[in-house]
Amino acid sequence: MKIYTIKEVNIKIKDAIEQLFDDDILIKGELQPPKKYSNGSQYCQLMEKTDSKQYQIACVILGWENFSNIELKEYSGQEVIVTGKIDFYDASGRLQVKINNIEIFGEGALRQKIEQLKTRLAKEGIFDNKRAITSYPENIGVITSEQGAVIHDVQSAINRRFPISNILLYPSIVQGDAASKSLTRQIQKANEDKVSNVILIVRGGGSFFDLMPFNDEALIRAIYDSEIPIVTGIGHEPDITLADYASDKSTPTPTAAAEFVTPNVDDIISFINVTITNLFDRSISKIKEYKNQTDNKLLSIKQFNPKQMIKNNHEERKRLEKMLRITLKTKIDGIHTKLDISKTRLSSNFKNINQAVRLFKKSVSDSRKSIIEKRNSLLSKKKADIDSMLKIISSYNPSLNLKRGFSIIRSTESKIIKSSKTFKRKTVDSIEFSDGTIKVKNIEIESKNS
Repeated sequence: MKIYTIKEVNIKIKDAIEQLFDDDILIKGELQPPKKYSNGSQYCQLMEKTDSKQYQIACVILGWENFSNIELKEYSGQEVIVTGKIDFYDASGRLQVKINNIEIFGEGALRQKIEQLKTRLAKEGIFDNKRAITSYPENIGVITSEQGAVIHDVQSAINRRFPISNILLYPSIVQGDAASKSLTRQIQKANEDKVSNVILIVRGGGSFFDLMPFNDEALIRAIYDSEIPIVTGIGHEPDITLADYASDKSTPTPTAAAEFVTPNVDDIISFINVTITNLFDRSISKIKEYKNQTDNKLLSIKQFNPKQMIKNNHEERKRLEKMLRITLKTKIDGIHTKLDISKTRLSSNFKNINQAVRLFKKSVSDSRKSIIEKRNSLLSKKKADIDSMLKIISSYNPSLNLKRGFSIIRSTESKIIKSSKTFKRKTVDSIEFSDGTIKVKNIEIESKNS
């Protein structure tokens, strides 16, 4: 009988194993706590328990190989499926599995089914139907468990940002075999009620299997068929379900979902402030523009026919005054309307805001009075200037001089004779008095030297 060396025996075993397990092999078992060394290599035992025995096989991920990014400690204590090569290290006679992939048992198959369902639904356009979401929801439907921290987090976020919104809870199971049917039914009920402006589907974080109900086809189709926009906040940021793809907006957490559908009341107040300031500035600018137009009209009066220009300016002044009154009334009524709407929507919970709105309204009212007073003062001054100008112009009217006892001597050419030097008997045609005109033929002239 041949005597074998240890080397020969181990090499024969190695050759036999390599022939028996030529390709990668999948092995299921419970991963025991691994050890990781400074060179990056990781070692562990994969264990299977039966009624009578406990079976183990060594596993390794060498730090210098391509699969060194796998962290075995993340799978410690879980039932897993490892993919790898059966290796017999002949120097030490050690049998081991060189791991190149690992996944939790059952998860891989489920992920494949989910991916196939996602592809099929995408071809139907299920993920393309995105509805518009209102910026100021009066009623917010929330589908989640009525127990736990999630509903409290959502309520806190909504009350903090937009407390006038009403929260309508549709309690549902969010984990386990019955969860998908419960979620689907509550979506349908919220649509039947036709009260909510938007629906939130939310739950806290969990494992891949915990979130499986949110990959159910019936639930996805219920989200697609909903007439009310749906926002999801399922799990934590890395968690993505088919419900997230089907919803109108996917957010990373329940709190983020609540914040997305509600405006910030501080932003609303800031908007009101900016709007009032802009309206006031535009009103002042318009008044300055009208003042410049009036000044230009007065200048034109001085340069052209006074009576006609005064008449035209008077009419223009009335038109501008009317336009100014209408413009101011429209702008101020608009401000009051917006303030009243904001006050109504913000409700009695906003005592501080209501106070701010009253202050804004008073500020606008005071500004309106100031603007009207300045306008009236300006118009009165311009009217006085025009009246003064008319008096000056009227003083040059010849008819007034005739009434004071003066007369006008006209030549046969109807020209006014202004000097005794140009006066000739034969050139005189008429003498004009305040109450009539006398035609003359001959007139005696007595020259008087001063």
